[in-house]
Amino acid sequence: MELDSRISKFLKEKLKGKMSEKSIPSAISRIRGKHPALTLNASAEILARKYDLSVQKFFNQKDRDVFKSIEIEKVRITSKERKSVRRISVIAHYNSNDPMLKKHLDEINITYSNGCYTSTFILCRKVLENLIIRHILIKKYPPNLEENRKKYLDENGRFLFFSKILSNFRDASTEFLHNKKLVERIANLAEGFADDANDMTHSWYHIAKKNEIDAKDFQQILDLIADLEKSIV
Repeated sequence: MELDSRISKFLKEKLKGKMSEKSIPSAISRIRGKHPALTLNASAEILARKYDLSVQKFFNQKDRDVFKSIEIEKVRITSKERKSVRRISVIAHYNSNDPMLKKHLDEINITYSNGCYTSTFILCRKVLENLIIRHILIKKYPPNLEENRKKYLDENGRFLFFSKILSNFRDASTEFLHNKKLVERIANLAEGFADDANDMTHSWYHIAKKNEIDAKDFQQILDLIADLEKSIV
């Protein structure tokens, strides 16, 4: 059975600018090739539905019968949609040329923005630990002297536990002269990340929440460390 001339005319008019007249019969034939039980008219209905049209008003009884006999999924025209981009909330920024520090800070901002708060918390602790060791203590106390090394290294040359680092940092506050209070403030704030991050790392039951991160005001600690680093000659 041939395609009803009324259907052919209808599709050519309605699909003008969307499909060429020559491509319409070919498209209908391909649809029928996938659904051999369909008539050409019923196949034309599937094509029409792709464009939110219908040619069922031109169906004869056979067309209606075969169209009902198989399950037809309506094909929707997919349009290019702008992909939604999750906005990154910057909770950690530190002016430095250290590429590893930048990568860690980027990861903090990404995990926080995506609700991965336990990961954020542990990363914050990692950044604080390395900032205090590498940007403060090693600059203030170069490792060429054994007395200096003891402030951040154990007898095997490994970095001390963060809690011990903070303790040594606080004990040395008077050596930072007029920045004594600044050192104490940094140590006190950083302790919150040291203790809680340990719990999150080792406790199966401690999952961080957004308000826990926000309450620590991580950026404030970074700003204080930056001020202290600038004062070290």
